[in-house]
Amino acid sequence: MDPKQKLTLIIAGALCGLVIVALAALLVMQVGAMNEAKAARTAAENTIDSQNGVKPYPSAANRDIRVADGEAADAWADKARTLLTHGLDYPRGETPSQFVSRIGQTVRELNDRQPQLIVAGQQQVMDYSFGSYVVQGTMPAEANVPRLAAQFAVIEYVCDLLLDNGAVSITAVERETFDAAAAKPAEETRTTSRRRRRSSDEDEEAKPVLGGALDPVLAKDGVTRETYAIRFTAPYATVAKSLNALTTNALFVVVTDLSARTPVSLAARVDELTKKRQSARTNASRRAAAQAQGKPAADEALFATATPAERLVSDPERATPLEVTLRFDVYSAAPEPEPAPTAPEKEGK
Repeated sequence: MDPKQKLTLIIAGALCGLVIVALAALLVMQVGAMNEAKAARTAAENTIDSQNGVKPYPSAANRDIRVADGEAADAWADKARTLLTHGLDYPRGETPSQFVSRIGQTVRELNDRQPQLIVAGQQQVMDYSFGSYVVQGTMPAEANVPRLAAQFAVIEYVCDLLLDNGAVSITAVERETFDAAAAKPAEETRTTSRRRRRSSDEDEEAKPVLGGALDPVLAKDGVTRETYAIRFTAPYATVAKSLNALTTNALFVVVTDLSARTPVSLAARVDELTKKRQSARTNASRRAAAQAQGKPAADEALFATATPAERLVSDPERATPLEVTLRFDVYSAAPEPEPAPTAPEKEGK
């Protein structure tokens, strides 16, 4: 073989070696990519298998639970609405004059049950937030009579409840005075400027003096709320009995605030009782010393022999009546109308 052939053979062998090395490198790279693809495929397969192995939601059991929860919620809502439709029994369809005459008689009966309202032989005027009709003799607007009658029924009911349970007296009553603008004095309409002031005052007085905005969800369902505040004087037992009665009656009452205070100063009461006991003990010691011919009497606690009424802290039955302010809301809703009877289908000829 001549040198030229040998050179050609060497060059061809080198080129074939380079091609083989390149193909080997590509093979190694493709094997790595294949392993990565296989691992990704295996992971995806495992994910699909795990997802397919999970029980579907909602299952039949889940659906049954949700349906039962919905039925329970509907039953609770129906029960609550039924409670909201339980109102008080009072005359409906009264004329303004009939309403004023009736509440005037009821106010006198309530006042007669409270001897504490009689001062110097004359009975104080307690109008239960209806003074413009009971005292001044103003006639309400006919459109306002149904709501006024409902408000007075609640006030009468709660006041009777308090007095029946032992309240000493009812001192003040507040309600949502939606009808305050109707009681404005007529003199304010004489001039244009006074009419403007009257219009502004009416807008302010027409707003409820108590409570706040009703929840839109309740308002959408036709629920109404009236807010009241009653201040009265009563022992603790009366307050407890009355609150328990409000929670068990058919009227939907929500107590929003209850505050009580004693009308006497505790410090002054302590000083008064202490001085009385000290004076009584001094006199008893003198008498005992005189009987014992100068021997000192044995010391004992200041209130050791005091009766329950003479103790610094007495039991609720003997305690001074409390001055109580009770604020509450009364929710109500009109009963749902009865479904109209369906006409019987006519048989075809």
